[in-house]
Amino acid sequence: MQTSLNAVQAEFFYRKPLGPSEPKPVFGLAEPDPNRPDHEGFFKNVNDARGEVHALSESGFTLLQHKTKIEDFYNDAHVADIYYAEMRDLAKQASGADEVFVISHITRNEAEAVLGKRLGAHRLVHNDFTPRFDTTIAPLLENVEREPSRIAVYNLWRRFDADGLDAPFAVCDARSVSESELIPTDLHNYGSTEGFAVEIYQSSHSDQHRWYYYPKMNREEVLMFKTYDSAERPFLPTLHSAFDDPAYQTGQASPRESIEARAICLFF
Repeated sequence: MQTSLNAVQAEFFYRKPLGPSEPKPVFGLAEPDPNRPDHEGFFKNVNDARGEVHALSESGFTLLQHKTKIEDFYNDAHVADIYYAEMRDLAKQASGADEVFVISHITRNEAEAVLGKRLGAHRLVHNDFTPRFDTTIAPLLENVEREPSRIAVYNLWRRFDADGLDAPFAVCDARSVSESELIPTDLHNYGSTEGFAVEIYQSSHSDQHRWYYYPKMNREEVLMFKTYDSAERPFLPTLHSAFDDPAYQTGQASPRESIEARAICLFF
């Protein structure tokens, strides 16, 4: 695999492979150990995706241009009233889905995370869902008139800080992922302190993983990537993680601020 000329090298934190008698990993029932004893850092090349063509149906991600009407991403009421509809239309156009639901979002702020006020960038290699997401989504489908032939879920990720340098977001080409490194993990309190349980994928390290990012993303760009697809056998996710660009030390860039919304796309 080739490495782009503008690639950076950064550390990614992978789950250590499970031992023969090790139980299924669980998150959300206790405070995580900040030392990450179950994870190991690996330095990976992160390729500059700008100037390349990436498709949702191939690498599992793409960059979209979109100008939002939202001025304050921390106003949850405005986000729900305006942004959800914007992201629904954007996801529908990009995916070709017949019907799209946007039902939740997460706003992150690195500076406020230090103070314990808000979530910050997530620096563990993972995917939001596994094929068991079909049981999680079942209640939503009770209100759908027709049974879809395919269900896909996409994350729509946008950053809105001043310079787009701190804690960039990386996605792994789904074609470089295999089932052998995927580790099903139970995540409790998904979405909030009183949220529901969902199964996610962590990943052990693979030399085949090919990572990409879009340097200096701005508020009129949206990174759309696939986190679930009922039509894929097997489902190979677009693993993702924040990382720290070694070119920018703490205090040299504006703290990362970002918003992500999940679009549930139905195809009939």
